[in-house]
Amino acid sequence: MGKNKDEGKKSGRKSDRYFIISLIFGLVIFVFFIYWMGLDAFHLILENINFFYLILYFILSLSFFIFSTLRWQVIVNAYKSKNISFFKLLKQTFAGYSLSYATPSARLGGEPLRVYMLNKECGVSLKNASSSVIMDKFVELAGTVFLGILGLIIIVLMIPAVSFLFNLILVFVLLIAIIFLSFIYHRTIIGKGSFSSFFNLFNFKSKKYNKFVQFVFVVERKMEDFFKHHKMRFFIAFLLYFIYFIFLIIEIKVLFLSFGVDASILTVFITIIVLGIVNFIPVPGGLGFLEAGQASLFKILQGEGEVGMALSLLLRLRALFFVAIGFSIVSHFSGKQIKKKIKD
Repeated sequence: MGKNKDEGKKSGRKSDRYFIISLIFGLVIFVFFIYWMGLDAFHLILENINFFYLILYFILSLSFFIFSTLRWQVIVNAYKSKNISFFKLLKQTFAGYSLSYATPSARLGGEPLRVYMLNKECGVSLKNASSSVIMDKFVELAGTVFLGILGLIIIVLMIPAVSFLFNLILVFVLLIAIIFLSFIYHRTIIGKGSFSSFFNLFNFKSKKYNKFVQFVFVVERKMEDFFKHHKMRFFIAFLLYFIYFIFLIIEIKVLFLSFGVDASILTVFITIIVLGIVNFIPVPGGLGFLEAGQASLFKILQGEGEVGMALSLLLRLRALFFVAIGFSIVSHFSGKQIKKKIKD
């Protein structure tokens, strides 16, 4: 027992160090780009701000949470005979988003919280909840990869000014994602599992560890069942992701208009691709990398890096607004759980 506790403390200290290092690294990049282009970006926003479009942008931003929740609902209801409330899942989506944004885990930090809240608030078993969240992320990543491939083709054919290094990085990221998804799908379908096989490599002799691996194995069996017997739900979830993408194009177009830039659909599409790449960088909120990515993109496309910087600042403002909502939900949920434990 003492040995496990020591290992847990060491692991916690390592994760804390990684969080601090990644945060400092991102902060340095953020400060550099604020110093380089921040003043011009602030002037661009203040001189051209259109509150009608800005408010419309915030309203359209809700589409991310609405379609993410609908997609998850389609999946999770396959594991539950009684349909689960959309609004409960929406609340959990907000909570998961806020935690993911605040942790350096490439949009995965909030998923355990979603599993836990689904179990406590909706009565879904931890195995079913875990499987539904993994399937939801699988659909999201598969959709992102498909759009990334489309974006790469458009960049190569229509924007020759984009550097070879940028295209190479995009190809590398897409290849890794394709291999990862293919590996999970294949191993799951043939019943051998991917996550449990990985954990079995370590061969730790501990009851808790063996119990955890067994839990993962059962979750994988549920994933296998979903792939084989819920193809229509998988298709609908995938379709919902692409419908959201259409809303995202409109959303980013409106965001540009909110500070006086009439961006083409092609520019909007490339902006979204860069935003997608930034989301995979393990730094809290993509701090620094969001600003660097968008500012560099517009420096290449139009010679106006302040446009990308202004876009990044407004994107961050929007994210912080929804993160605040998410953490208020987490705080309320935690308070309810504490009260319940006291009553018990």
